Amino acid sequence: MHIGGFEQRFHIIRLCIAFLLILLAVAASHAGPFDQGARDFVFCFSVSGYEQETWLAEPSALALDERAGLVYVADTRAGDVAVFSLQGAPKSQPGKVKAPVGLAVDKGGNLYVSESEGGPIKILNPKGEASILEIPVGEGEEPAKPGRMAFDRDGNLYVVDRAACRIYVFDKEKKLKFRLGGKGDKRGEFRMLQDVAVDRQGRIYALDSAGVPIQVFDKKGKYIYRFGFRGDGEEDISSAAGLFVDQNDQIWVVDRGQHALKVFDRSGNFLRRFGNYGLAEGSLFQPIDAEMDRFGRVYVLEAGARRLQVFSLSRPFEPLIPREGAIGA
Repeated sequence: MHIGGFEQRFHIIRLCIAFLLILLAVAASHAGPFDQGARDFVFCFSVSGYEQETWLAEPSALALDERAGLVYVADTRAGDVAVFSLQGAPKSQPGKVKAPVGLAVDKGGNLYVSESEGGPIKILNPKGEASILEIPVGEGEEPAKPGRMAFDRDGNLYVVDRAACRIYVFDKEKKLKFRLGGKGDKRGEFRMLQDVAVDRQGRIYALDSAGVPIQVFDKKGKYIYRFGFRGDGEEDISSAAGLFVDQNDQIWVVDRGQHALKVFDRSGNFLRRFGNYGLAEGSLFQPIDAEMDRFGRVYVLEAGARRLQVFSLSRPFEPLIPREGAIGA
């Protein structure tokens, strides 16, 4: 009886171990992208405020000035723009702004700021001196509400109009070249225009947080195609919050709802996702915007965690390859 009892207990232990191994295997198959993509990106550091034990109030957008070694963070509720070095050290703040929601930096180091209530874009030079850029609208049209902004390689400025769901394009002399978009569900129209980015060939990528996620236009504003699906699947976009195009023309979409960044090639093929839910360093909680520097470091701004996290490459920058089973793999 004693031996039989021992064998029975041993058998139960073996079953428990086998069950545990099964659970571990299932967990690995659903592992967050930092686990599956650890060979690509690793956590570097995080910044939550200017001082220890302080937090950003309502982070909403970020911009990089690599020449000056600065990262700007729009804090809407605090009504200011926080400035840090690319290594996370706090720097002096620019001139006073009101409820910033969009940021961009030109080649001269001038900071462009759009504000929540609308009005002209404020331009702050490196000395803190201010000027403005008015958004022209047609007769009978509602005033523009500038939001997210982006510069291309030639110095053209792309501005999201949150009110009319349009993108305004200005040349480097700040003269309006053209505008595209409008409210609607047709091709080239948007339901809730959220962000804009431009690749090396001048293609314009527009992010819609309520309609088809990504629409693509040529450098003259002509509609080309659209891609992405709304949903909760790994390749879907549940809550589009921001986007950028990296140096290999891969499109990174910030998905606030899935606490991740989704990466697509320029044909719209899904490559992989980056990020998993959590408040610990290295995880993401409601990311709202992201950028990548020339070294491939990814700067992710989180609305939920009210912080900025930076991830560095564990190898020289190169295009991401499709995940196994992805479209185009």
